[in-house]
Amino acid sequence: MLATITGVGILAWAIGFFDPTTCTPSAQQPGWTSCEAIAQERTIALWVLILGTVGIVVFLWLRGRKKN
Repeated sequence: MLATITGVGILAWAIGFFDPTTCTPSAQQPGWTSCEAIAQERTIALWVLILGTVGIVVFLWLRGRKKN
């Protein structure tokens, strides 16, 4: 189940990829987040998702080994 959630998260990230090179400077509004900042935040969120999933899997695996 955890792998499915992570897979869907990665797929959603890939489908909704925000490319800062396609964002025109005229579309930028003062006081709003820039295209580059949005792209960086999405990349950080992807890595948090992946590392969090790996951490949980390792924790569960180690906990399962201790019981046996």
